[in-house]
Formats: sequence, structure tokens, C-alpha cells
Amino acid sequence: MATNPPTPPSPPPSSSGPDVPDGAGQPDGAGQADGAGQADGAGQADGAGQDERTEQAEQAGRTAQTSRGDQTDQTAQTGQTDRTGPAPGGAPGSGPVPASASAARPEASSGPLPSRPSGWSAWADDRLPGFRGLPPRQRAVYGALVAVVVVAGLVFAYYAAFVLDRSTARERARSDKQAERSVDREQPAFVATVTPHDYEQEMPEVITVLLDRKLTAREQAGLTALRGEPERVWAFLKPLGGRILEHPSGPMEFRDGEHTRGQFRTFELNLNSDRGAGLTVNRMTAVKDECRAPGARTVVHIPSAGSEPRQGLLWDLTGGKEVRPRGPYALDEGASQGQLYFRQNVVELGNGQSNMAFRIQSEASTHTCAWHIVASYTDTTGAHRQRIPSGTGTFTAEAIPARPTQYFEWVTATGWGCIGELSQRGCGATDLL
Repeated sequence: MATNPPTPPSPPPSSSGPDVPDGAGQPDGAGQADGAGQADGAGQADGAGQDERTEQAEQAGRTAQTSRGDQTDQTAQTGQTDRTGPAPGGAPGSGPVPASASAARPEASSGPLPSRPSGWSAWADDRLPGFRGLPPRQRAVYGALVAVVVVAGLVFAYYAAFVLDRSTARERARSDKQAERSVDREQPAFVATVTPHDYEQEMPEVITVLLDRKLTAREQAGLTALRGEPERVWAFLKPLGGRILEHPSGPMEFRDGEHTRGQFRTFELNLNSDRGAGLTVNRMTAVKDECRAPGARTVVHIPSAGSEPRQGLLWDLTGGKEVRPRGPYALDEGASQGQLYFRQNVVELGNGQSNMAFRIQSEASTHTCAWHIVASYTDTTGAHRQRIPSGTGTFTAEAIPARPTQYFEWVTATGWGCIGELSQRGCGATDLL
């Protein structure tokens, strides 16, 4: 490699002033001696400086050669090439390439990657080990064998399930039927729905209205200003706390020899069952919970010239708690009227039977009693009893007091008759009571 030549020494600066010939004003010998001395000193100085620069250049060259040798050895060991030359266009060359990148290039350029199997081949590789490595004929045999095994397994499973189903069908049917019966018996035997009679929709011709307080003078005047029409009298007294009692259409001879008839309260009783198995209600009995003397203080009575009998069941609760209720009696028109209903009738419920509706009348003449019904029924498991209403609920059979504080009665075609503690003096029919 060539080295730069040493830089020539700079000429000494020239002295200012006019040029003076050498030796002027001096002896010639002295001038020559001085010239020779100067020439020798200058030559020695130039030679020493040149030798020093030459030595420095040689030392720099040796250092550069040593550095390039070391770099060449390192490049040979790592497989890299030294790109120290300038890039085309004067741009500097790129630096050394990392060893990992250099090692990756041969692998990338070694050849195309093998294709990954897909579809049937991928499925076979996952589930049939070694399938792709078999010859084509063996692969066909292998596939056919697998297909035969799968089909045989499916056929066996089907026939095994079929045989098991046939062999256990009777036992399962018996078990299912027993479970169905058990679930069916968990439901109530029947549901009894009680609805008070709607007197706004159906008003009987003969009524008595009871109140637990006396009517004021203004209320007495309002009542006696009305005509004896049951609908209008009830509309006036209901907001004041009135309660309706009905009267029988006339004396009724019961088949058990009883003839007593009092007033009664009416409600609707509906029996319905959701059970799949049928049941039979063969008896209904009234039970008194407690009885007391009638407590109403005001009585308003609206009689009629006559009334039609009403169909339903009637219990006679006359007497105190110690007196056993009688009934229920059939109130139907015809030969069955007055007979004990359950001597000739039963009530079928469940198993798709329709509901059974009754109009219940509880008659009392001496006491006001709280009471309930006990229904006896039979089903496939035996005889049972159910309370109506459920829980601790009761019905009320109310009697008219013998001596109320105030008593009003409409006398047909005459007017009102009034008895008791009254401030109203317009009761013209009092003497007819």
C-alpha cells in the first residue's frame, strides 16, 4: 500500500527591507563563511525533519497492516466479509452483518419447505398413526378396515339399544306409571272455590237486612222514603254495613221428619280436580265451630206475596253448638226435593270429569254459628277427608234476633211499619205488624 510523501519544509520568511547583496559592507571571507554556515545548518535541519517524517509514515503503515490482518482473521472465523470500501455513488458501505443473520441465509436458501398435509391426509395423520407412510394398497386396506370397524360398532350399538329397550319396556312402563301416580297423588284431591252470592245480579224476592248498629234519624227517614223494592233497599243499606239473609219459599217437609225453617245465607261452592285418577265424593257434613246469640241491632224485612224455590243444597244449623247439623237436603223441584242429597247422589271428580257447582244455603233460626264442611271421598288409595274451606276458614249462619233495637218491615200496598227505638214517625203501617 502506497504512503503519502513527506511534506516539504516551508521556506523561511523573507526579511523586510531592501535587498542587500551578500557581503555588502562585510569582508568577503566573512560573508562566505557565514553563507557556508547557514547552508550547512539549514541542510542538517532539513534532513533530520525528513527522516523523522519518513519513520512516522512507515510506523503508521505497519499499524494499518496489522489492523487489517486482525480484521481479516476475524471475518474468516465468523463467515462475514469486510465491507470497508465506499459504496457506489460515494455512500459509505454497510457495517458488519450479525452472525445469526448470516447463519440464517443458508437455511433459507437451502430449498422449499415441505407442504403441510390437509383434508383427509391431515385427519389420517392425527387419528391413524403411520397412515401416510404406508404404500397406497396398504392404505386402502387400512381405510377399509377402519370403515368396517366403525360400521360394525354402530350396528352393534343400535341393536344393543333395541334389545335393551325391548327387554326393559315393561319394567319401564310400570315404573313410569307408578311415578305418574305418585306425582298425581301429590296434588290436592280437589280444589273447593267459595264465592259469595252476587245479590246485585240476582236478588231474591224475600230478604232481611241485618245491621250491627242503629239507624240515625236521617237514615231512618231515607229508608222509609223508599218503596219496598228489594234492589233499592239493599242499595241503600249495603254501604251502611248491611248483610242479607234469604227466606225459604215456604214450609218444607224434610224426609227425616224436620219442619223448622229459618233464614239462610247463600254462597256458591265449586269443586274441581286436576288429578288424572278419578275420585268420588260420597258425603259432605257440616261441623259447627262455635255458636252465639244473634247480635244484630237493626232488622229490615222485605216480604213477598210468594217466591219460587231455589235449587241447591241446604244445611239446617238451628240450635247451639251441641246440636248436630242436619243435611244437606236437596232443594231441587220435583220428587227429590227435601231428600238427603248424598243418599242418592255422589260427585265424580278427576280423570277428565267436569267440575261440580253447588248453591249452598246454611239455615239458622236460634243461633249465629261459624261452621265448615268436611267432604269424604275415595280414590284408588282408599278413603280420605278434606276440609272446606281449607285451613281455619269458616262460614257463617246468622239468625235474626227475637227483639232487635230497631225493626222495619214493608207491608205490601200499605207502607212501612216500624218498631223499637225510633225517631221516625212516618211509619203508617206499624199497627199492622
